[in-house]
Amino acid sequence: MHIKTNITLYTEGTPNGLKASIALEELGLEYKVVTLDFSKHEQKEPWFLAINPNGRIPALIDTDENGREIKIFESGAILLYLIATALGDD
Repeated sequence: MHIKTNITLYTEGTPNGLKASIALEELGLEYKVVTLDFSKHEQKEPWFLAINPNGRIPALIDTDENGREIKIFESGAILLYLIATALGDD
């Protein structure tokens, strides 16, 4: 069963990037993936720094029902957010 979301995960194949991907899969949350190219230093591009000012992955954007973007970075914070999203408001 998949839970429909508006989540986009910005990642690369590193251990911290994989944590978020694994959590999304295990929690059954639908999501899109944007894979950054570290060889081109995409994580330091202005468009990505607007998502995560630290210029590191993973980072996540979720769009709520009012169209507001929620930007989250750091793998621990992302994991907590994903668990809360999967559990709902109960």
